[in-house]
Parts: sequence; C-alpha cells; structure tokens
Amino acid sequence: MSSTPPGPNYSWQPQPGNFKSAPPYGQPPRKSRAGLIIGLIVLLIVVAIGAIGTLAYRLVTDHQNSKSYPAPSTPAAPPPATKSTRPAPSKPTTAPKTTPVTTAADLGRRFVAQLNANNSKGAATYACKGSERLIPLLMQTLVGPPTKLTAGTPVGQAPTFVIPLSGTSKGTTVTGNLVISQVAPDPICVRAFTITTKTTTTN
Repeated sequence: MSSTPPGPNYSWQPQPGNFKSAPPYGQPPRKSRAGLIIGLIVLLIVVAIGAIGTLAYRLVTDHQNSKSYPAPSTPAAPPPATKSTRPAPSKPTTAPKTTPVTTAADLGRRFVAQLNANNSKGAATYACKGSERLIPLLMQTLVGPPTKLTAGTPVGQAPTFVIPLSGTSKGTTVTGNLVISQVAPDPICVRAFTITTKTTTTN
C-alpha cells in the first residue's frame, strides 16, 4: 500500500511585530471643546444679530417715512439793534477723566450700565469700529425701561470674548450674550449683543 508524501505546510505562523496594542477600551483621546463651543456661540450670535439688525433697520425706516414734514415757519422779525457788549470771559471747562478699559469684565460692566440707563449714546462709545450704528439700533429694538441687566463671567480668549447677560428688560425676564473684541492695537470694544425673552418650561 503506497503512502502520499506530505505537501508543503501553508499554515500562517505569527511573526514578531505583527500585532499592535489596541488603545485602552473606553478611554478615547481627550480633546478640548472650549474653542468649538465658543465658536458656535459667536456664530449663533452673529446670525441672530444680523436678523435683528435687518428688522431694526426696517422699523426705523418705516417710522421715518411715516412722519409728516413740518409746515414751513414764517421768519421772525429781527430784534432791534442794541449796543454790542463783550461777554464776560468764562473759565475753561475740562472734561471729566475716565479710566481706560483694560479687561473684558470691566467693559461688560460699563456697557451693561449704559443699557440699564437706556443711554444709547453712552453705549455707542464702547462700540467697535463699524458697530457704532448697530449698537443703538439693537438697543432700540431689544432694550426698554425698566431694564436691570447683569454681566456674567467672560468666556473665551483674545480676540473674542462672550459675556452672558441676565436680568429684566421691558418688564420681562431676559437672557443674552455680549460679544467683545480685543485686537491689538485697537482698544477693547463691544462688537454686538443680543437679548431674548427667557421662556419657562412647565412639567
């Protein structure tokens, strides 16, 4: 009885270096999500401000167009001629000194104080270049007396900070965000803000 010679052995043999250690189960690499969250907040604020700014511009334009032009007034008669008298010399007045703003938290407190006082001109002094007209429009649309807002802790880092706002405006509870820009060599300034009515959920 003849026997068949054994053929070549093709079975796979493990070789050194063929195996790589798997990462520990349940421990994914940690990534910081602070930058992503801040970026999403700023993006949402910019989109909301764009819509609010458009609405405010239309409201202001419609309001100005609805005003009737005043009737021409008749010129008043000139006063009788009198001898000219030299006015008494007045003392030179000096503008009050203001402490420069250096931090986002300080700017947030000062800006919110102008919102609470319903002072659009004062708030516009803290606006960035290009936002001088936007800030008064946002105040006209979003803020109304009685207003009592509080600035929270700034989130982020230069060049963009986001400060949460909370309190009341127009007699209702509101929340919002304040966007602050700090780009050298320009001074720290307010880029925009948004305020929305706080909704309460009932179970």
